[in-house]
Amino acid sequence: MNRKILTLAVATALVAPVASHADVKVSGLIQAEAASWEPADGKKNAAAYRNGQSFETDNRSTFTNDSLGTIFNEGPNHIRFDLDEKLSNTLKAEARYDIGFNTSGNFGSDSLIGEQAWVGLKGSNFHFRYGTLEGAYKSSRAEIEPWAFTSLQATGTAGGMSGGAYNQVYSVVDPSTATDLTGGAALPEPQDRYKYVVNSGAGTRGGDMGLTNEGFVEGALELGVNYGGFSARLQGIVDDASAMDGAGLLEFKYTMPNRFSVWLAASYTDLKDATNPITDAVDDATDKISETIDDIADKVGEDATDLTDTVREETTTKLDDGLGNWKVGGVFNLGPMVKLGLQYEDAEMGAFDNNPDGGKYILGSLDFTKGNISFGGWVAGYLSDIKEANKLMGTDGKLMDEDALSWSLGAKYHFGKRTHVYGGYRQTDSDNDYRDENLFTLGIRHTF
Repeated sequence: MNRKILTLAVATALVAPVASHADVKVSGLIQAEAASWEPADGKKNAAAYRNGQSFETDNRSTFTNDSLGTIFNEGPNHIRFDLDEKLSNTLKAEARYDIGFNTSGNFGSDSLIGEQAWVGLKGSNFHFRYGTLEGAYKSSRAEIEPWAFTSLQATGTAGGMSGGAYNQVYSVVDPSTATDLTGGAALPEPQDRYKYVVNSGAGTRGGDMGLTNEGFVEGALELGVNYGGFSARLQGIVDDASAMDGAGLLEFKYTMPNRFSVWLAASYTDLKDATNPITDAVDDATDKISETIDDIADKVGEDATDLTDTVREETTTKLDDGLGNWKVGGVFNLGPMVKLGLQYEDAEMGAFDNNPDGGKYILGSLDFTKGNISFGGWVAGYLSDIKEANKLMGTDGKLMDEDALSWSLGAKYHFGKRTHVYGGYRQTDSDNDYRDENLFTLGIRHTF
């Protein structure tokens, strides 16, 4: 007992000087959901697998195991530590550390997930930060989307904004090897009926880098300015050892309080410098093309050298091109109870069908609040830039397009300022039916 008292006394003595010179604020959010889900338009000739388990697509599945508080796409759960210290009348030091966690399955070494972690300086009209940051491209998302960070949200598999996940569709050539497409997850019998397999929540190209509407940017330097209602932020990765050395993000924003807010945001990365599975695939493809061209040149003769060098240059240039996203949007208060949001996005990273050329999103949202009850919804169209050569073949022998129309509608009941329950429905309809999904969800959120 004396040892515990001594330990507590020593800890108090160490913390007291820090607390006397810096303000520490602890806050956070915890959310839990349940969802009923149907993928692939309920077609009987497809199977889906998710988190190592397979499901029949013509039967609804119920999930309660979440990822950071949501069943589908990015979740909000975190504990946050904000620190600041006044250095002068116009300058202060600041820092933030976020810990993400799951509501269910929150055990073991993977139970706590690092998110934001940065330090910086802040003046009256500028700030500087360095570390793992929320991407400038992502920051406006919660303003326009009434269901941000729930399974009703518009990002990723929903088809309303770029994100970190998509429904990956495989065409089954040999039913006896269909389980090879699922990473070994056994498919429901009889397996010979499956023409397609859907990997629910597969990672998109660039989606885990924080350059889309989801994720965080690691090892980033941020410079920001604000004056009146105008603000601008520039983020860049300048570490030669970083997986995204040379990537950059920016946001310009103008806000008139209680009236409207508009923004322009963009992100870019050069995949030649990124050491991740995306560029590994690009490098493999480039090497394969180069080897094939060399073989052709050897067989045809030296006269083909100029031609094959040209083909190699054009092909590898396309593979090595950097990727960029940009969007423009705004939210407008139509009165004390109604908020309207509009956004256009052109995305090469985190696209709904994850095709190499990306696609375009047009999204509109509406949020209505009356007393303790609020209703919110969004509708979005996705126009894919996919090339014919990359399209999947349908069972009718025709190539399937990848355009999509998606929407979501739900309601919240606020018990107070910090706690509410919610429920709603989301539906995604793609020209490729095997990327479709619809779901009902119920959830509860508490902030502190």
